[in-house]
Amino acid sequence: MYQSGNHVADHFTASEYTPFLQNEQGAGLPPCTFGTPIIEYYGRADVRDALHIPADVQDWTLCTTKITLEYHRGQGSQWVYEALQGKYKMLHFSGDTDGAVPTLGTEGWINSLNWAVEEKWRTYLVDGQVAGYLEAYDGGLTFATVHGAGHMAPQFKPPQTYHLIKNWIFDTAI
Repeated sequence: MYQSGNHVADHFTASEYTPFLQNEQGAGLPPCTFGTPIIEYYGRADVRDALHIPADVQDWTLCTTKITLEYHRGQGSQWVYEALQGKYKMLHFSGDTDGAVPTLGTEGWINSLNWAVEEKWRTYLVDGQVAGYLEAYDGGLTFATVHGAGHMAPQFKPPQTYHLIKNWIFDTAI
């Protein structure tokens, strides 16, 4: 039991339990965010100029329902890889415990590209331990996993992710 003013209850509401999360922006922003500073920053004329944002583009906001999106090309971002094939080297990495964007789904669309495999699946090591697996394709794409990492691989496995990205960038052995 707790008492707040004249109110006595056997439970807390979300707003009573976390009053510090009340958002001064009001309606439209999630209660777990404090977006005012970043909204104001991206709305400044000097920032918009530095980012080359045309005057006819609306101000940035944290959350909106005014955006509509229609996909006209392939699945997800697959078309980007197809457009860049042979023009740039590309790295796509995935934490192998990612529940939001599972590795298996990524493997599926990469396989649907039908690009020839230049380097078959193999492990890469950090400090003598398996850090992940990678495979390279003739279109300039390297697909790698970070073993034991979730959606935010650099957060979950910093040394392993750093090893992968740094060595990929500098064309040294991964």
